[in-house]
Amino acid sequence: MSVNQLTEKIREYIAKRCTDRLEKLDKEAEKERAGLSTTESVAEFDLAYAQKREGEVDKYQPENWLTDASNRAKQISLVSHALKYTHSDAKGSSLLVSAENVDLGYLATKTLRTIPTDVVGNAAALDVANLLLLEVDGIRLLDRIRERDISPLAAFSTNQSTLDTWLLGFSEALKLSEPSSHSLAKQVYFPTGDGKYHLLAPLASSSLTHSAYNRIMDVRFGEEAKALRDARKKGKYAEGVLIDFTGLATQSFGGTKPQNISLLNSQRRGRAFLFNNQPPSWKVKLSPLQKDTAFWSGYRYQIRRTIYELQDFIKANAFRETNMEIRAERQRIIQQLVDEIHQYASRFWQLAAGWSLDTDVSKDLACWLDPERNDEVFDKYRKAGGWQEKIAASFARFLIGTLAKRKIQLSDTEHQYLKKQITKEASRFVEDLEVMI
Repeated sequence: MSVNQLTEKIREYIAKRCTDRLEKLDKEAEKERAGLSTTESVAEFDLAYAQKREGEVDKYQPENWLTDASNRAKQISLVSHALKYTHSDAKGSSLLVSAENVDLGYLATKTLRTIPTDVVGNAAALDVANLLLLEVDGIRLLDRIRERDISPLAAFSTNQSTLDTWLLGFSEALKLSEPSSHSLAKQVYFPTGDGKYHLLAPLASSSLTHSAYNRIMDVRFGEEAKALRDARKKGKYAEGVLIDFTGLATQSFGGTKPQNISLLNSQRRGRAFLFNNQPPSWKVKLSPLQKDTAFWSGYRYQIRRTIYELQDFIKANAFRETNMEIRAERQRIIQQLVDEIHQYASRFWQLAAGWSLDTDVSKDLACWLDPERNDEVFDKYRKAGGWQEKIAASFARFLIGTLAKRKIQLSDTEHQYLKKQITKEASRFVEDLEVMI
């Protein structure tokens, strides 16, 4: 039964790719046709396009498409550890390990119950990868190919020679090249004694990164987690454990083209999470704030390098036309400013609960910086919400004002866009703060 189900999934996958391709062609053709002025040119265009469309439909006939896909399978490799996370232009070997689910006493790829398979190689051949990763009851097409079982594809051709060609072609994706390093790869000289050494080439575990990412996203934004946070916000009881990750950082790979790194990296939109492994702070050399301005002054000092980076970036691109790459880099820097205000604020959580009582710090800021304050009126104000929006608004005003004081020359359009981007990040800032209730 599972073989028939997998065959049907393959059929649906190819049909979906055909539909998507034809929709794109039809839109392009409609736009081009609208620009034609004479009846003769329209008729000539329609005839040529009908032939072109018929050719595309023929390419997506299952037997034809599978033959083409099997020829392109050699352009990709199925891996668990990918070299391109070290450097996007590195050309050396990657690695594929099998699931063993062993207890090593520490977190590693082989401790995972299932190891997500990643794909590296030509980004234009990722459709082949997605085909091989189709699964039913936990069994993927690539698992069948690995066992030299072509039965899921047998329904698409009666020619045994064609089936053998498909098996041979798709098997190429399971082959890894001879181990090799590259000048852009990391290398470690590990001494073995007598002046000898091993040359080690560390590889990032894309499978482990993907498993951790999915787990964190589920804990932070899954339906169960949302229900628990909503219950806490309303002061109601809810059965379950609410998990949070403090000091979590985000690392990006691939810029605006995460698919050039790997398939799983593309699915994560280039993002990976880093856990905080800083040593504990045993002594707190921090005095309570006396007023709000002291907080913003301290934050200004905290972000001085990031502000210089943003200032230099804006100056360097002042006379360039704004494109996706420039917007993405600008957004990354602004997101970094949000991360830094979270890091700065977390310092004050180490102070004794209620430290803000004898200060002129506003209630809104105290809700964030002194969350354990034992004050019934204050607790009611905090749980009522609304203070998050005020802090986010203060953050946006502060950041825009800081940039204005530095006299960064911006066109009206650029100034409005930067202000809009900061405001957008401030709205996300509100969501981060709401998690604290």
